[in-house]
Amino acid sequence: MTTVFHKLCSGGTKAKRLTTILAFCLISSLLTVGCGKEKMIEEPEVVELPVPTVEPEPEPEPEPEPVEEVNTHEGEAQSLLTGEWIPEEAAKNRPLAMMFGNTTDALPQYGISQADVLYECLVEGGLTRLMGIFDDYTDAPKYGSVRSCRLYYAHLAVEYDAIYAHYGQASNAKSYLNSDAIANLNGLDGGIESVMYYRSSDRPAPHNVFTTPDGIAAGIEKKGYRTTYADGYKGHFAFSDGEEPIQLNGKAAMVMQTSYPNSKTWFEYDEAQGLYKRFHYKKEHVDGENGEQLAFKNVIFQFVPGRVIDDKGRMEFDTVGSGTGIYFTDGQYIDITWKKTDLQSPSIFYDGNGNQLVMNPGKTSICMITTESADNIGIYETMDAWNAR
Repeated sequence: MTTVFHKLCSGGTKAKRLTTILAFCLISSLLTVGCGKEKMIEEPEVVELPVPTVEPEPEPEPEPEPVEEVNTHEGEAQSLLTGEWIPEEAAKNRPLAMMFGNTTDALPQYGISQADVLYECLVEGGLTRLMGIFDDYTDAPKYGSVRSCRLYYAHLAVEYDAIYAHYGQASNAKSYLNSDAIANLNGLDGGIESVMYYRSSDRPAPHNVFTTPDGIAAGIEKKGYRTTYADGYKGHFAFSDGEEPIQLNGKAAMVMQTSYPNSKTWFEYDEAQGLYKRFHYKKEHVDGENGEQLAFKNVIFQFVPGRVIDDKGRMEFDTVGSGTGIYFTDGQYIDITWKKTDLQSPSIFYDGNGNQLVMNPGKTSICMITTESADNIGIYETMDAWNAR
């Protein structure tokens, strides 16, 4: 660049040389600036961006195995009448046994569907009378019609350690009812009649005697009877715990017919409910209070030696001793035996192997049938067989 500058300055006029010098300076300046700018340009810094990491999707956790709930029945106990689990304190309550009229004039009965155990036995003239046994007598607003005692019914009530409610009695039962062997609420006892029983105006006597939960409680209080089971009392029946139904492996029984000549009581198995529905007098046996048909998980035909003892046709049964019977549940039946050692002890039922009969929890209907008429009962495997009889 210097050599070029000297050559330019050495020739021509002064003015021309000055112009040339100025032009050279301008060009040099531009070149210098241009080169400077070129040197100031720096290459951009390369920034490495982080590579995103892809987290693997977690494996779905297996659903926990369902935990089967085990009911320990804490605070509960099995009812001695039904085997059903009820509050522990309630299971200690002493039951009530009550006599019900069972002629057509006495129908419908009131409160009878609340009975946990129901007995039917012959009385006289081919008629029957019923006795209901209640874990809790407060479940219905009224009960009746209440009828008189027969001695063997009093013996049955004692088997359950029950307080026995009735209105009058057969003459041969008086001495037993007046003894300390039984706690009874007799409507012919003036002190009890006035606080416990009343007569309804819509029925003729003697089918119009009724009582109420308040009346029953007043009668028990007046007599001063204990209201819990006696110490050591273990009950009349043996029940399963209810977790699994009893498998009888017996014969089919869809319908059972008793041998009672007047009521002609029979039972039909309802598969949907798993219960035997009760019929009598050619129709459903219903409670007048709630319109419900009586139904039972268990039915027992107990064959007991019986005989007529007077000219009025009154009956006597040998409840102490042993005999045979039939147990029905869940549409099947097996033959059983029974044994009763004394008047105060309960009848115990046994299966074909000689072990105490284990029953399904639920209500029980016991038909006490004379041994002499045992051959007159009927058991039908199907409804068709029953309808074709």
